[in-house]
Amino acid sequence: MIESDARDLESELKAEIVRLNKVVEALMNRVEHSSTQHCSDFDQFQTTIMLENLVRARTEELEAALRENEKINRALQEAEEKFHRVLDQSLVGITMIIEDRFHYVNPKFAEIFDYEVNQLLTMGMMELIIDAEQSALREAMQKALNKDLEKINFIANAVRRNGQLITVEVSGSSATDIGGKPALIAVLADISERLRSERQVKALHEQLQYQAIHDPLTGLYNRLFLNENLERELLLAERQGYQVSVVMSDLDHFKMINDCYGHQAGDTVLKAFADIMKRHARASDLDCRYGGEEFFLVLPDTSQQIASERAESIRSALVAQPIAVAGRTIAVTASFGVATYPANGLSSAALIGAADKALYAAKDAGRNRVVSSPWQA
Repeated sequence: MIESDARDLESELKAEIVRLNKVVEALMNRVEHSSTQHCSDFDQFQTTIMLENLVRARTEELEAALRENEKINRALQEAEEKFHRVLDQSLVGITMIIEDRFHYVNPKFAEIFDYEVNQLLTMGMMELIIDAEQSALREAMQKALNKDLEKINFIANAVRRNGQLITVEVSGSSATDIGGKPALIAVLADISERLRSERQVKALHEQLQYQAIHDPLTGLYNRLFLNENLERELLLAERQGYQVSVVMSDLDHFKMINDCYGHQAGDTVLKAFADIMKRHARASDLDCRYGGEEFFLVLPDTSQQIASERAESIRSALVAQPIAVAGRTIAVTASFGVATYPANGLSSAALIGAADKALYAAKDAGRNRVVSSPWQA
């Protein structure tokens, strides 16, 4: 547009030189005509000199203006070439949209959608965006054209020429006047790979978070999670005035299972018992693998009697479920110790200690039973 103005100025300057030459010719003709009417030779000479000086001065001015205009044209051409080199080497797609059609696209824009530049110049943005998102895009573009929206920034799913679905992020501003028509200039980036990476990082982060608080073999919470949450549960119980019961359990003769059938069989038994605990746990309960063959269950807002009944249900379910290991079925039992806050302990350590004592009492009494803690904090 600037280059066009410069060309118009150059044409006007050249036209003025032509007009001046015609004026000089007309004046010279008038001088010659005056001489036939007995004008003095001196007057004719003086007029001729004056005209020549006038034309020479104006011609020099016009020639200087033309030279300056040529310099401006060269500078504009160089600036335009540099500008296009920047656009062509851009790492993001750049486009100008006029009357719903692509008026300009840079090579990166064409590369993103797997089209040739000249192909895109016959198309519009709606032809690249999936049908479900065209309405929102059209509304945003119309607001930008009406200057009701200062900035365009949205993420949409688009389709490449080969049918591949990609996700693009489009940024732009309100309409700019180009040749008397409103134009939208936008920058576009393919963020498909970035989103995939973000999803992978998120999934890995969630996996690491899960692994940090869960036992890898059984899927139950681990001892670290128990230590962090039992104390918090007791503080909540103190504020709201309810009881918290805990159940510590231990598989009977587990070492013999490992020795007779191998550690793989032992893992099968551990997972089977964990599954029984999960089936008997409420959403508010914390079921944990405490370590080795020991398991721990936290029961918020639960009396010792109810906790003992819950432990008995788990014990009975284990007895009723023979476990297949190493090509044969074996019967597995467990012993349970129950303790309750605040009667058997005011801290997590005291409560765990009371449950542990009750567990060993159950083992001493012959195993495969539930014993509630009689010890007071």
